[in-house]
Amino acid sequence: MRTRGHRAAREDDSNPLHDATWLYSYADLMTQLLIFTILMVTVLGVKEQRPIPPQQQQKRDELVETVAQVEKYVKESGLGDSMALDRAADRLVIRMKSAILFKEAQASLTPEAEKVLSGLVPVLARAPSMLRVEGHTDDVPIKSLQFPSNWELSTARAISVIQYLENLGIDRGRLSVAGYGEFHPLAPNDSTERRALNRRVEIVVLGG
Repeated sequence: MRTRGHRAAREDDSNPLHDATWLYSYADLMTQLLIFTILMVTVLGVKEQRPIPPQQQQKRDELVETVAQVEKYVKESGLGDSMALDRAADRLVIRMKSAILFKEAQASLTPEAEKVLSGLVPVLARAPSMLRVEGHTDDVPIKSLQFPSNWELSTARAISVIQYLENLGIDRGRLSVAGYGEFHPLAPNDSTERRALNRRVEIVVLGG
């Protein structure tokens, strides 16, 4: 009988459930993880299901339509090498190389520039969004009586575009202007090709 008792004790000691207090901590941890997961799913679900205000949705729809119309114009006009579109959630950037708009170190629109802009006006006129025209240059210094620095040149070029858009019927209340000089480059100014990319005018269609 004593032998059997010792054998039963040894069997109990070898059983992994003999001392199962660790299960309480493990179960408590799993419960907390489950609660945390449910809370995260609930919060994320609420964010995803939050409805977009009708006015904001309308602006987004209008921006999508403007993007489609501008893309169509660029393609049909064969301007893909001189113009580029950059679409974000709340805006469309119409990027035009300065070479198709101005002569070197000048701010007066060329006849080709007027042709390009006149093609954009019908699309921009239909979009009720605010429009901001931004002028940019490369880092080559300019110093003349008319343009003491690239600040003046970039701003004057943006103003020329603004004035032309207004003359063709765009409400001036929708228009604003900015000149950034050489300080917002698209690429490093370390080659002729990259400097050409940085010399540009951008029409920013604000929406969303």
